[in-house]
Amino acid sequence: MSSSTVLHTDISADLCKKDLIKGSLYTAIQHAYGIACWSNPESKSWDIIIDPQPMLLAENKTPYLHKLPSGFLIAPFKANAAKYFIQNKIHIQLGATVHTSAQSGYENLLDDVLQTSAQQTASLADLIPAKDIQPDTTDSACYIQGVDAAKGIIHENEMQKVVLARSKVQQINLTSLETVVLNLREQYPLAYVAIFFHPETGLWVVATPELLLSTDSNGTFKTVALAGTQKYNPAIPIRDVSWTHKEIEEQALVCRYIINCFKTIRLREYIEQGPRTIQSGNLLHLKTEFTANTQEVNMEELGTTMLQLLHPTSAVCGMPKKQALDFIEAHESFDRKMFSGYSGPVNMYKETALYVTLRCAQIYSNVIVLYAGAGITADSVPQKEFDETNLKMDVIGNAFNSITS
Repeated sequence: MSSSTVLHTDISADLCKKDLIKGSLYTAIQHAYGIACWSNPESKSWDIIIDPQPMLLAENKTPYLHKLPSGFLIAPFKANAAKYFIQNKIHIQLGATVHTSAQSGYENLLDDVLQTSAQQTASLADLIPAKDIQPDTTDSACYIQGVDAAKGIIHENEMQKVVLARSKVQQINLTSLETVVLNLREQYPLAYVAIFFHPETGLWVVATPELLLSTDSNGTFKTVALAGTQKYNPAIPIRDVSWTHKEIEEQALVCRYIINCFKTIRLREYIEQGPRTIQSGNLLHLKTEFTANTQEVNMEELGTTMLQLLHPTSAVCGMPKKQALDFIEAHESFDRKMFSGYSGPVNMYKETALYVTLRCAQIYSNVIVLYAGAGITADSVPQKEFDETNLKMDVIGNAFNSITS
């Protein structure tokens, strides 16, 4: 923390997490400021940062993570598109106690946030634009046609895998957005849960189980291969869950993709752990972790280098990457926007953690737009892949249903 930072601690107990999340969102969106509010996996604490002048990072360039100031990074699916960076101008930490800080010159903004939070009368629905409701273009028949087309190309050995996505509009009554994100935190304890707004991206919520990459203060780099999906059955212990050949191969493809990235930069000293079955709410996935010590391998910029190589990973795109991207461009009738991009804190507490923006939705005052995809391989069953996308959309969709039913 710089000497120009003003620190407030132990804010009145009358201001709970709900009040501060809502008040922060209202203040930022009202003035078109950038805001990010997130909670890390296996944590019940929250961080909120607000930036009146969020940065627009250059197109066709991977952000230099090690050179960025403390803040929050947002990137869309398209790797050559612009990225967005919210700097840590004011910071609110919501844990057992509330701690707040503001950089010099932003003290009044922090006061505004606290006053708005205390009023408890602000309505986010008044600030967020509505969306015209159009018929879904990726209904069951359309999506299944896309899966059949993908399988045809795979059988011709032009692709090994492609992730075919769809979107769906769900009507909502935007009464308590802060309750939605707090409920997601409780329901998905192993997920990264976040809500963020930038004037260029709009308002998004995410509860993803997939880490893209992280670096910590000890120099440890980490990335994961997460693929394969099935519905969780409480009657079957996690250790006894079985996976089909299709799901095992789908996850193995992601592992091979990561290892090939390591080979590209001649990184040989890494640890691979997995695959193992993990639970994320009502879904199960196969997960393999890869770690390396950046100091031992003399690669201080490994995070930036791997970000350039990894995104978009085969878990959200396919293999080979170019052929998969070409197929997605030709067969998806919508813009993925932030879906299957990445987001997360950068250089906060001397650590960086970027997560793949899955189980997400863009929020409007009258609807949310849900997004989900499924990995298509030679063994895919089209109807099952469509059903999988619905299961994934239910993560966010049901969270909104629970406060409006």
